[in-house]
Amino acid sequence: MGGISGFLTNFSPFTNLFESILEKIPIKLPIPLEKMVSYVSYPRTGRHLQRYDNRGFRLVVGCIPYRYKKLDYQASSNEEEIEVLVISAQNGKGMLFPKGGWENDESMEDAAIRETLEEAGVLGIIECKLGKWSYKSKRQSIFHEGHMFPLLVKKELDLWPEKNIRERKWVTISKAREECPHLWMKEALEELVRRHVQPATDEKVN
Repeated sequence: MGGISGFLTNFSPFTNLFESILEKIPIKLPIPLEKMVSYVSYPRTGRHLQRYDNRGFRLVVGCIPYRYKKLDYQASSNEEEIEVLVISAQNGKGMLFPKGGWENDESMEDAAIRETLEEAGVLGIIECKLGKWSYKSKRQSIFHEGHMFPLLVKKELDLWPEKNIRERKWVTISKAREECPHLWMKEALEELVRRHVQPATDEKVN
């Protein structure tokens, strides 16, 4: 089995296969914004490369993967034309968007793309950052600064590093609002909606 899917079936332990595949990838990092992302991610362990800001906040990055869908009916809201991809939380409580630690040897965009590929198994076009949010982790009781990007999905992989521990599903924006337990992620979602969903207007009758 070749290509990305073939690599992901062999991602652990690392072998010479990893190096040979990377040599064939025609994309140089860091990947510019608004370009099609198509590079191979590999699972990372530990936090020895983890970035922290000058307040001691752990820096995390992620994406809101989205796509436009074709409707066979007249939408009552332009929000219905967009779906977002959510993944299950590791603790089983709710659905969320892929995110993880930003490490010292990568750009912020590269980290967001890597985490999205590792956790959700999708590739696409990363767009300008939605914003940043400070929040406290309930599980670890430490503060984080989260940065989120939109990712227009172009490819869904059948195999990816966290396939066996996470569920992924496409949902409407309203459903994502209901299922995501994190306020800061909901605010990032609202920023994506603000950018990509035009207000519905009634047709004027002459």
